[in-house]
Amino acid sequence: MPPCSFASNHDRTYTFYVQNRYYWVGHRLYASVPSSLYDYYRSKSHYIYRDSDYSKFVTPDAVKSISENIQKVTHNTTHGDEQFANAVLELVHQISYTKSKAKYPVETLVDDSGDCDVLSYLAASIMKAGGLDVVLLHYKERSPSHMNVGVYLPSTPFYRSWWTPPKFYEYDGKKYWVAECTGGGSWKVGDQPSKFAGAKARIVSLENCEKSSPAHVSSSLDGPLTPSSISINLSPEPLNVEERACRLKISGSISPAFPWQRVVVYVSQDGFSTNTFETVLTDPFGNYSLTWNFTSTGTYYIRTSWSGVSNYAGSDSETLTVFIRLSTPEVEVPEYYWGGGPDYIKARAGAAAYAGLISQGVREFLKIDLLGDGVFLSGDFIILRSNQTNTILRSEQTITTIIGNQIIRLPGSRQIITILGREETITTSVKEQTTNDYLGFILRYNGGNNYRVSVRVLEDYEISETTRVEGNDTALMNTTMETREATWYKVVARLSEDEIAATLYDQNGTLLQSIATIENSISVSELGILMAWDTSTVVAFRNLKVETLDQPTQPVAGNYTTVCRLEWRRGG
Repeated sequence: MPPCSFASNHDRTYTFYVQNRYYWVGHRLYASVPSSLYDYYRSKSHYIYRDSDYSKFVTPDAVKSISENIQKVTHNTTHGDEQFANAVLELVHQISYTKSKAKYPVETLVDDSGDCDVLSYLAASIMKAGGLDVVLLHYKERSPSHMNVGVYLPSTPFYRSWWTPPKFYEYDGKKYWVAECTGGGSWKVGDQPSKFAGAKARIVSLENCEKSSPAHVSSSLDGPLTPSSISINLSPEPLNVEERACRLKISGSISPAFPWQRVVVYVSQDGFSTNTFETVLTDPFGNYSLTWNFTSTGTYYIRTSWSGVSNYAGSDSETLTVFIRLSTPEVEVPEYYWGGGPDYIKARAGAAAYAGLISQGVREFLKIDLLGDGVFLSGDFIILRSNQTNTILRSEQTITTIIGNQIIRLPGSRQIITILGREETITTSVKEQTTNDYLGFILRYNGGNNYRVSVRVLEDYEISETTRVEGNDTALMNTTMETREATWYKVVARLSEDEIAATLYDQNGTLLQSIATIENSISVSELGILMAWDTSTVVAFRNLKVETLDQPTQPVAGNYTTVCRLEWRRGG
């Protein structure tokens, strides 16, 4: 199992005061947002077409821990609901007011900024999570428009500002008292900024707000949160030969090893904006596992998350980048084209284009152009297969030599043996591939200070016996014979005018294979690290990074950076 990864959380600290009889008591609230939860809400739709769409931005389940911690000190106080609402307003007022587009509350906590509607979504979410009856108040006819929250209380607010009468809007037979969420004033429930006095407000009901969130913001009261961690691993699951799919087991453990904790598994596919997620409970020892069916060719990003418990912060696993290549389905032309002619030709062309569209996502997973004195690549990979018997065969071959030295390349592989002296018969185990494709890390020198790094599929015809790729002078390291399934390996490669080097290590750091050239490196323009690749092979990567020898590290797929991933997918 790969080691745990301490993915960075977004941590925030807030203060608020609660009146307890004749004095005020200050409290500090610590909040921590896992990066995966932030990315989840960033990927959701932010479009607003009508007033009722505002309610989708209210997400009480995601912030219920914040609500619960505030209520610990307001629940048994005089006018407890009002003090709870005022404490929420005090927290929200500490977030910078900045003009912004619509955001979900988790985004607002992480960005630490927002405008009136964004701050209102956050306040309404925490209040609703605490059981208050709240609505959104939209002053649509004002220029510019404004938004705040309406809070139902059974009696007139007690802690309001004494110099102005409390303001409310009536809806469904109830009085909803104004709760101003922007800073710039110590607004309490019932206070309304003077510039909105007499303004009409449209009431936005929150009956259709988000009912559940995949994970939660973790928080603690009057003491920092303790870090936690979660690990992730992949393993293949049995699959019928007829199934055009790949079934992988996603597993790991949380630390501390709490039982019956909800773990969220996020899976997103390159080219799609939404995450898919499932939840699973840990066993009595803090372990979790979930089987996921991948039914299309492409690049997937997988990570898991735990929301924490008690005073433990939530945590994310590292992100695994998974390359899956499924067999391309046959596309048949409908029978009504039997007559041939132009329509038949168009149909055949459309079928070919469709098949190409399905397979193109697996041809090139990464392409980055860099400027510098050289390039460096490193990362860990693991090879997985769902249909082992269909893809890899091991057989014994007998080779007879004649007198004299002879070098023999074993059929169906790149393994070379040298036999000295008289006639001999040798029996050796040969790994035979049902396909001749390879997955390759390719580092290419384009002249000047220009370099390209790519991870892509190479067909056998692209690799000649004279170690050339597509006509370039290439140094190749084939890792096929050194690697085994379900085992993590580390690869490191450097390419510059003065140096070419590639190394393969096992998970214990033992050197398995290497090539290095120092002199005359300029004559070799390309460095390739290859592994066998067929239609049921799955290769997963972690900690994959690319950098120039004179520039800062460039994050690569697997760090779950959506913007960068889209840029690289479109090519450089």
